[in-house]
Amino acid sequence: MAGDDLRYNLTLTFEEAAFGCEKEIVISREEVCETCGGSGAKPGTKPTRCTTCGGTGQVRQQSQSILGSFVTTRPCSACRGTGQIITDPCPECKGRGRVKRNKRLTVRIPAGINDGQTLSKRNEGEAGYKGGPRGNLYITITVRPHEKFVRRGADLLLNMNIPYTVAVLGGEIVVPTLEGQIKYTVPAGTQNGTTFRLRDQGVQYLQQNGKGDLLVTVNVEIPKRVSEKERQLLEQLAQLQGVATVQKRRKGIFK
Repeated sequence: MAGDDLRYNLTLTFEEAAFGCEKEIVISREEVCETCGGSGAKPGTKPTRCTTCGGTGQVRQQSQSILGSFVTTRPCSACRGTGQIITDPCPECKGRGRVKRNKRLTVRIPAGINDGQTLSKRNEGEAGYKGGPRGNLYITITVRPHEKFVRRGADLLLNMNIPYTVAVLGGEIVVPTLEGQIKYTVPAGTQNGTTFRLRDQGVQYLQQNGKGDLLVTVNVEIPKRVSEKERQLLEQLAQLQGVATVQKRRKGIFK
């Protein structure tokens, strides 16, 4: 009989999920008892065949109804479906044939894995019963959020503030990425909320070549205060643009 599957929740940082990594985990699982070799019987003894089920592990029961005769099968209660009776159990596993042990495993996390996805490791689950195969281990990934980036598939989303002068005149800005900073030239006349696409600056496609893109949405910063010189220049600009009225700076009553 095959062993049960195990499930494990593994939390990664944003960068670990994006670039891939190796993580060491410790799981608690059933292992074959080394003392009895998984038989459940004390060393030097052997289990005997169950006389209730004849060693099949199942019992058949026949019943009658108005529709005829029915035969049902169910696990043998005397041997618990094993087909064997242990009269002298192993002192280590108490006749179970398995013992609980901690197992340390190294898990390779592929680059590009996303939050909520599951990795499977075959034959790393619970040990089988009476020589049966092991179950599997399923590792569910949780990815911590990033302070700057939001992930959408293989693309990254970034909101970034830029000075209003750069938005109007155009200019070079420094954009953060997962692999460092890069320079990008903002075109003159950029409007608030404009999104620029930086190719191949996203996350690697899972188990594929290539990367997604970085989508940078700019927020034009309007200063709350300006210097006297800046105000004069802005008033001149307003006059050139034909703005009819510009609010004058208010003076205090003692000036």
